[in-house]
Amino acid sequence: MLPENFGEFLFAITILSIIPGADTMMVIRNSLRGGFKDGTITSAGISSGLFVHAAISGCGLALIIYNSAQAYHILKVVGAFYIVYLGLQNLREAKKRYTANHAEQLSVTYEPVLIHRSFREGVLSNVLNPKTAVFYMTFLPQYMNPESNLLLQSFTLAGMHFGISFVWQCILAGIVDKIKRIITAPKSRSYIEATAGSILVGLGIKLAVSE
Repeated sequence: MLPENFGEFLFAITILSIIPGADTMMVIRNSLRGGFKDGTITSAGISSGLFVHAAISGCGLALIIYNSAQAYHILKVVGAFYIVYLGLQNLREAKKRYTANHAEQLSVTYEPVLIHRSFREGVLSNVLNPKTAVFYMTFLPQYMNPESNLLLQSFTLAGMHFGISFVWQCILAGIVDKIKRIITAPKSRSYIEATAGSILVGLGIKLAVSE
């Protein structure tokens, strides 16, 4: 079931997994919010969303999105608004931290981790990204045998993508968690959250206006 050019696929999917994007910022955002656990659950949701794209690609439904400008536009706008919404949440939290009165020495604190919330945010971040849908439709077929079961091949390749993305994003969540433990000043944390939020808003706007 593995493609003949498996090494090429593995290399390409690894590079694409570590390139910063909306999913990367989502992991950073939630790792700042709830620590390593929040980041890893979010990553599990993001990586699980890949199987949705694999199913669409394998069944040929992604072709409809690819050929229909209206369908692509709707999905793009919905995904963009969701990313912008999450970024604005970060900016709001950053403002609250910055303006709060912190006279005493504070230790690193995290919000309670809600598994369903973190997983849902990860899944929606990935599934509502039309670029991922188009990527799966245009990239995966290059490594699939048209004479074999296309759906099974799509899930196999998505499983490899899942593993690589999940490992990388867990490493990223761990790094963010360690950095947050070092930077304990509330204002410093507000700068980090504001940066993450601004990038998310920028990514959402870029997605909305892109062709």
